[in-house]
Amino acid sequence: MRKILAIAGSNHATSIHYQLVEFTASLIEGAEVTVLDMRGWKIPVYSIDFDPDQTPNEITELIMLMEEYDGFIIASPEHNGSISAFFKNILDWLSRRKKQVFEEKPVLLMSTSPSEKGGTNGLDYLLHALPYQGAEITSTFSLSSFQKNFKEGQIISPYLEDLQSHIGEFMKLILSRI
Repeated sequence: MRKILAIAGSNHATSIHYQLVEFTASLIEGAEVTVLDMRGWKIPVYSIDFDPDQTPNEITELIMLMEEYDGFIIASPEHNGSISAFFKNILDWLSRRKKQVFEEKPVLLMSTSPSEKGGTNGLDYLLHALPYQGAEITSTFSLSSFQKNFKEGQIISPYLEDLQSHIGEFMKLILSRI
């Protein structure tokens, strides 16, 4: 059975991105999905001074974990027109420890926010940055106005149909690979 790792790039205790990733994982059929909870991680800010031999255990474990999976779902918040410093720091650590950490595997990118924009600037950043780390982006999904469009633990229409379409594209690619 195919394996998918779902990640929320937020360390907020009540992260709406973690809620989005959990809900999305519940919609996946035909694969085993693991939702990685990084909210408690205390990763030092990456510096060249740490190279080459000081790597946080969480980063080493994440690299080994990513090798076991066939694809990734990533939901990342937008902060100041980019991604969260927390997630950017993790990506910086990963890029310095394994250049192509995503190994050309499929990635479904997602974002949400309380605003109408739904975190699209952060998605644009990831669309540009992640392929440098070997990510094959299958599609992106943005959920605007989280509190209005995510009720009782799930996305409401018409966003639900849109998300299911993106999941379908993602899963088609996951299942087509041997």
